Amino acid sequence: MSERQLTAFEHILLGLVCLAPSSGYDLKRIFAVTPMGVYQPSSGALYPALRRLELKGLVQAQAAADGVTESARRRRVYEPTQAGRDAHMDWLRTPVEAGTVGRDLGLHLMRFVMIENVFAPEEVVAFLQSLADALAAFVAQLENYAAVTDHGSRHPALALEHGVAIHRASLSWAERTIAALSAESGNR
Repeated sequence: MSERQLTAFEHILLGLVCLAPSSGYDLKRIFAVTPMGVYQPSSGALYPALRRLELKGLVQAQAAADGVTESARRRRVYEPTQAGRDAHMDWLRTPVEAGTVGRDLGLHLMRFVMIENVFAPEEVVAFLQSLADALAAFVAQLENYAAVTDHGSRHPALALEHGVAIHRASLSWAERTIAALSAESGNR
């Protein structure tokens, strides 16, 4: 499976294409006009990433039938292959590990967004529980570090305090969301 390892950006692209077949231009617009732009490493990264996904057999491009003349450049619409759908589902189902939550919290939240219409409610709650568990472990690590470390000056301690507060807030959100979704699925 090492030939299938994808960057975070490639996972996001594959997820977007799995949600709806899209042209490079469509994807570029999503990154330009939504907060998802934080996942695009640079404006020139999109088409090379799509080509890599195509070479890995995860997406395929079809010429769009949009009335373009033969002399004009034809728009290519990317669709997931079955291997692409499988790779996307594997990524969505990957449990959240405490070691990744600090640097990849936004990416884990993006996975949460993408599972809404794909997973059964119990799987969504299980994903959120793995996120909450990872956040709890990460917060405990930060708090332990803060308790035993002499920062030498005030600003490092204040910055660490900010990190603890952010991740505590994320943990609180995850716990509330688990409760809300569990109650919602219990009412169905």
